[in-house]
Amino acid sequence: MFKKLISVSLLMSLVGCGGSSDNGTADTLPAMLETSSTVSFYIAPWQSTAGTLTIINDNTGSIENIDVADINDVTLSATTLNFHHVEFTSNATTLTCPSFAGCGRTVRNNPNDGNANRRIDYQEVMDMTLSYRADFFAAPGENKVYLSPISSVISDNNLDISITTQSLSATPFYHLTHSQLNDNLETELLTNALTFGVILKRAADIEASLNTANNTVVEQQAQLASLPLYRTFADRYVSENLLNEDGNQLLQSVVGEVKQQLIMIGSASNISPQERDEEQLHSRELLEDVRNIIGVARLQEQTYSDELKQKLTEFETILGEDSQQAIIVLGNVLYDVLYNFSPLNNTDAGVYNLQGLTINYQQSPYSWAISGQYDDHDVQLDLNIPQWQVSGLLGNKVSGIMSAKVIGQDTQLNADVSDLVLSFDGTDDPFSNDQSETTGQLNIETTVSLENANSGVLTGDIKLNADRFVTPFEELVTVVSGFDFKGQLVSENQTTQFNLQAIEATPFINEATQNLAFAVQLITPLNGAPDFQFAYVGRLNRLADITNAEIALRLKNRALEINLRTVGNNINAVIHGAQGRWLDVKQKGRNYSGGLYFGDTQIADVTAVRGVPGILFPDGTFESLF
Repeated sequence: MFKKLISVSLLMSLVGCGGSSDNGTADTLPAMLETSSTVSFYIAPWQSTAGTLTIINDNTGSIENIDVADINDVTLSATTLNFHHVEFTSNATTLTCPSFAGCGRTVRNNPNDGNANRRIDYQEVMDMTLSYRADFFAAPGENKVYLSPISSVISDNNLDISITTQSLSATPFYHLTHSQLNDNLETELLTNALTFGVILKRAADIEASLNTANNTVVEQQAQLASLPLYRTFADRYVSENLLNEDGNQLLQSVVGEVKQQLIMIGSASNISPQERDEEQLHSRELLEDVRNIIGVARLQEQTYSDELKQKLTEFETILGEDSQQAIIVLGNVLYDVLYNFSPLNNTDAGVYNLQGLTINYQQSPYSWAISGQYDDHDVQLDLNIPQWQVSGLLGNKVSGIMSAKVIGQDTQLNADVSDLVLSFDGTDDPFSNDQSETTGQLNIETTVSLENANSGVLTGDIKLNADRFVTPFEELVTVVSGFDFKGQLVSENQTTQFNLQAIEATPFINEATQNLAFAVQLITPLNGAPDFQFAYVGRLNRLADITNAEIALRLKNRALEINLRTVGNNINAVIHGAQGRWLDVKQKGRNYSGGLYFGDTQIADVTAVRGVPGILFPDGTFESLF
């Protein structure tokens, strides 16, 4: 998928003025095109992949039931340009716990509790079945559908999750078409994370129901209202696999994209009903979307508009290295102080010193007055926590009030009497042989502001994760493994809503430094377009200047995914739209080539007429790109 920012000058040198194909025309395509479609499937690895597959053609009403030995190894033909409903029922009524940290407490004498510790540990069996359903539109060529309880709840409610105010995806998150199949790894790991989230949410319900005073209802099917909770548990899949030596290390290469998809799904609201309008093979709607969205960003002038460039530069500056370090210092101070001087270690009340900090720790109620220098930052922090709460699955959960000030070279972080939620998970003895590599986690939720004298103020809610673990080199390290920051940037030039995720992509490499991958979504009025949105994944200090990248733009409830690659003087832009439509534009010197596609079927040629790049259709009509 795309999520990185594009160099507009490069894109526009590709599709702007000047140049033409050597022959000036393109070969005429056949008036009648023969198309066919196939579909394959994927489910997460924790439940049996053997079972019954049902496919319903919504256009014709035909139903096909197939017994399959492995749903992940099935490819079937599908009627092109038809809507289909698919459902897989696993033969198994159990699955294995997917979390390295376990799946919570269980009843005494549970036969699935192999070591009789009254906990469902990693890979122990759970009595649980999941639903696997989805609706998809069969684009010409290959289609792949990723089934999960989340695709099921979207299908059950007849919704199109790609049409929400939060989504910048042109297609549903669970469906890839011909031109997107290189995104298979990202979508597979996203499916794993979402399925993991549903399993852990249900495990938490089961643990809560063990308390007879608790009226918790255990979900039997995924619920639309629970999307934010599934996303929270799905984030644990990401952190566990990055921080555990046995985790899926392929996640490192796509972690930013997966995090961005999770936040979009978890915050989805006002999801539009699924529309099943008849699709025409030769539809030109993608060209209209290209003109609308890229025109609003004024890319046809071969540069960002001054307005957009200024907004991106301000955001990049105020959330630069100094601000990132201030956030990391806040997390590390809370982590180090509370792990050393709190009920976690049965520490007596008193005054203590730690790494340049003076800590005045009191009990009944618990309070900490912290001041001093930490990693070259001035720190003042007052923390009050009335009580500690212990949960087998959720860890030690703490609620309190915090006032904080962290001052760096150019940035000041403030938390002014903010509600604070902390949760701990782990062990007092990280080197114990019976512990996993992930031995301690701190999750912080609070409200902060970041002030930069030159770039305005960022204010919003932040969720920060710090982790202590034993590396493969038998070293105990603490890293800020990531944070989510949602709020508003206010400056003289803009008021922009933002949603940012940062994740430590390589925790086992160069532990002393951060390797944060960023996913950013901005919602800002632009050139009179009140609903303009912009999404990006990559290094934050390259937000406004990338020559090989991917972005998402959204306007008028329509999204485009744009991928730009340059090699020497050769430039290639691929623009994805809805339902598997895509545009491929190549420039080599003065020559333009490429095509307008629907799935694997080319329906028109890219060429240039009198120096204007555009699309030449089989009937001889020509439409410029801008």
